[in-house]
Parts: sequence; C-alpha cells; structure tokens
Amino acid sequence: MSATDTYHHGDLRRALLDTALVLIGKKGVAGLSLREVAAGVGVSHAAPYHHFADKTALIHALGNEGMELLDAHMASAEKAAGDDPRARLLGIGMAYVAFAVQHPEYYATFSSPEMQTPPSAKEAAASDRTPGGTWVRLFNAVLACQASGDLPAGDPMVLAVYLWSLVHGLAELWRAGPLEQLPQASEGLEALAIQVLNAALGAMHTTEGSQG
Repeated sequence: MSATDTYHHGDLRRALLDTALVLIGKKGVAGLSLREVAAGVGVSHAAPYHHFADKTALIHALGNEGMELLDAHMASAEKAAGDDPRARLLGIGMAYVAFAVQHPEYYATFSSPEMQTPPSAKEAAASDRTPGGTWVRLFNAVLACQASGDLPAGDPMVLAVYLWSLVHGLAELWRAGPLEQLPQASEGLEALAIQVLNAALGAMHTTEGSQG
C-alpha cells in the first residue's frame, strides 16, 4: 500500500511518515521538508502540522520508530543465538549492521542533527520507546560475555562503546563506498562484518593474555 493509499484509508500520520522515508532515501535527511512531504502525500502544505510541529518532530518520530525496529532485530538475533553469550553478542552486532543495509532511510535519521535535539514534552509522552533500549541490550550482552570469559575483565562501558563504534563504523564505511572495493567484501557487508567482529573479539583475548 502506498503512502497516498494509506492516507485515503484515513491514516494521514502514517502516510506522512512513509512518504518522508521515501524522500530521505532519495535526498537524505537534510533535503527533507514538510512541504515536500505534504506534496508527496497529496495534501495541503499545512496538513502535516496537525501531526508534527516541525521537521524536527517528524524526524524524531521516524528515529524513534527506527530504534524500535532496530531493537526488535537485535532481540530476534539474540533469541536465535540461543544461550551462548558470545553468539548473542555477535548476533546483536550483526543485527545493527544488517539494519543499516536493509533500512538505510531509518538508519539515516539516527545521526541526524534533529535527533540530537531533545524531544518536546508532547513527543516524549507520545513515544513508548524505552530510552537507550538498544544500548542497554548491548551493555548486558557485554556483561554476560565478561562473566563467561568470552570478553576480558575491565570497564564494560568501554567495551560496549568499542563494539558499538566498530559496527557503526563498518556500516558507515559501507554506506560511503570504500569497503565495497575490498576482496573480503565480495560476499557483502554482513559476511565481512562477522569476520571483523570475530577478529575484534579475538584481539581482546590476545591483549588480555599478553598482559596477564
């Protein structure tokens, strides 16, 4: 169902969000405007303001929706990995990378300037997303791997930031193009990412062993 079809079925807010995603895919977040979103849905330029105070509010809605979807992907990957802490941690990291490839429009909102602006009280009340849910999932997975010996002892916050930076960097480099030129990337980002993540976890153990 297209955004226009959604609107004609009575859900203007959903139609605006869907159209915004399409436009982000074409022009990026910076090129998005409420006026253009309205034109894409086929409503007056004033109509979006019944649902979103401004562009920032629209991006917040998309970003929150994207975070919920990302967390669902991570939860599914964790469940599929079973009880092995290392496999669960790898599953979380791979879910992040896969999400960036499969949902680039949502992913683009995460680092947008609008998402760095605190939401209004109305927006915060309307969102049922737990703040930092994906971060908490990663942090807990790191703690579990430290307990099982799959990660070295130390500040779990630092390790979590390190791993988050790693998967985010992989996703960004892939989106920008350089990684596609590597022979190791011939089978796609996900195949490359699992090699990089395993290498990083192995390097952590090597470093810990050399210090022991």
